[in-house]
Amino acid sequence: MRFNVESIAGLIGLLMALVPAFAVGQSPVLFHLTSNDPDAAVYADSLYIGLVNQSPFWVDPNTSSIRLTTLRGGSWSVRPIKMRFEPASDDTVYAHLNFPMYHQIESHPLAAKVWLQSGIERRFLGVTPMVFSSEELRDSTFIVEHDGYLSESIEPKMDIWNRYMTSLTLLTQEKSLSTVNTINRQRRQWIDWSIAIVGVAAGVAAVHYKFRADKINDNYLETGDPSLRPRVARLDDYSGIALGVMQAGAITLAVRFALR
Repeated sequence: MRFNVESIAGLIGLLMALVPAFAVGQSPVLFHLTSNDPDAAVYADSLYIGLVNQSPFWVDPNTSSIRLTTLRGGSWSVRPIKMRFEPASDDTVYAHLNFPMYHQIESHPLAAKVWLQSGIERRFLGVTPMVFSSEELRDSTFIVEHDGYLSESIEPKMDIWNRYMTSLTLLTQEKSLSTVNTINRQRRQWIDWSIAIVGVAAGVAAVHYKFRADKINDNYLETGDPSLRPRVARLDDYSGIALGVMQAGAITLAVRFALR
């Protein structure tokens, strides 16, 4: 049979919990524990008895407190949580212990003010960088503000340890971006109008040259004058070129509108 380190540690903790109880003739207590961190370490007073997900545990009835410590990497600000262990006359105890949720908020630049917005209520939390702990946050938003910068909204996460990093935008930079966008939009509109005007002009020219060519061709059919044939061919060429320009303009406009 193979054992891992956690199994051996849990077995040792169980034996150490049972020995004092049997020594004084008391039965150990079966302790059922749940938590929002199933991988947290469980201690009966100072004795490690296993992880939350290994519940239930046999606990010495003389134990005064149960303590949970998170083992998550990077969660250095998460404090252990503790409960008094007071078994009743029965030999089974049920408990549920939740760690608060920690929110580490950082910003660039530093020293931005952080608010918690919940509906119409607004609560000042501190300045960045900061760590804020609370129960689960629902229908709330972190607001990060700094003089000379646009404010940022952050939706709270739902883990035990949460980190947020925001880079605020300068108001002058925002105005510059708005100006650039306005100029680009005006430039696009000018190009669109130019293409449309050229296309319409080309369409009018195509119709004009076609009518002239048809009129001269009718004259050629009546008179048979061979000098009229080159003129008809030349006007037909002009009409075809103008029609091609009009079609190219229509396709270009369609593509530009589709890509926006």
